[in-house]
Amino acid sequence: MDAVIVSDSLHFWMVAGTLGVTSAGLFTASFRKLLRSRLMQDIPTSRIRSAPQGYVELEGSSRLMEGPQIICPLSATRCVWWRYTIEKHRRSGKRSYWATIEKDSSDDLFLLYDGTGECIIDPEGAQVIPTRKRTWYGNTERPSRGPAAGSTWLQALSGGNYRYREELIDIGAHVYAIGEFRSQRGRHALSRAERLQALISDWKQDQTSLLKRFDTNNDGQLDAREWEAARRVAHMQVDRETPDAPTQPAALLNIMGRSANRPFLLSGVEQQELAQRFKWQSVISFLGFLLTGSIFLWMIILRWAH
Repeated sequence: MDAVIVSDSLHFWMVAGTLGVTSAGLFTASFRKLLRSRLMQDIPTSRIRSAPQGYVELEGSSRLMEGPQIICPLSATRCVWWRYTIEKHRRSGKRSYWATIEKDSSDDLFLLYDGTGECIIDPEGAQVIPTRKRTWYGNTERPSRGPAAGSTWLQALSGGNYRYREELIDIGAHVYAIGEFRSQRGRHALSRAERLQALISDWKQDQTSLLKRFDTNNDGQLDAREWEAARRVAHMQVDRETPDAPTQPAALLNIMGRSANRPFLLSGVEQQELAQRFKWQSVISFLGFLLTGSIFLWMIILRWAH
C-alpha cells in the first residue's frame, strides 16, 4: 500500500497503465470467445449438397486436391494445412527468452467432404485450430529431423538453442468449418489453382530442368524443402500471368473462404469440444479481467485519496 502512495508518478502510471491495458484486453478476449461459442451453437450445420449461399457451417473429413502434395517444411509431414514457428534461445543480461526468427503457414487449398459432396477450403485469413501440435528442440536453425518420441520437457532439458513448433491438420481428419460459402460454375472459380497445378505438372514432365532449377544440394532428387521452394516460385509465376478467359463451362464448384465481416474458423477439433473450449477461455479471461481491473481501480483510488 505504501509503495503505491509514495512511488513516483512515472513508475505509478506505467504500472497502472499496464494493468488497465491488460484488463481491457482480457475483457475483449472474454467477449470474443463467448461470441465464438454462441455463434457455433446458433448456426445449424449444413450439408454441402444443399448448403445455402452465404455464411454457413460445415463438418466433414479433409482431403487433398489433385496436384502437388501439401508438406509441412519443418518435418516433411503430409497434411492439408500447416503452420510452424522457429525460435532461438537468447540471453540479455540476466534475462533469457525465446525469440521468433521464422514463421509461416499454409495457404494451399484443400477439400472438405461430408458424404454429400466436396467443398474447396481456402484457408487464407482463417482462425485455425489444428488437429495436433508438436514441439521439439535442436541446435540448427532448420531441424535436421522431425520430432522424436518422448517427453517434450525431457527434450528441452537435454539442450538445444532452437525450438521448433508445428501445427497440422491431418489428411482425413475431421474438420469443422464456418465461413462464407459460394457455388460457382465456370473455370474462373478456380482459375488460379488450375493454372498452378498445370504449371507444376509441366515442370514434372521435364525432370532434368526441374532438378537443375531446384535441386540445391545436388543429390538428384527434390526433398521437402526444395519442393517448397519450387511451389513458391510457381505461385509467383502464376500470379504474374494473366489467365485466359474460359471458353467452356465447367462443373459446379463449392468454395468456402473468409467472410467480409464475420469470423472464418477452421478446426481439426470436434464442434462440441471446441465450443466448450471457447466457453472456458471466456470464463478464464473474464476472471482475469476482474482481477486486473480491481487492482487497477484500487491503485487509482488509493493514489487519489492521498
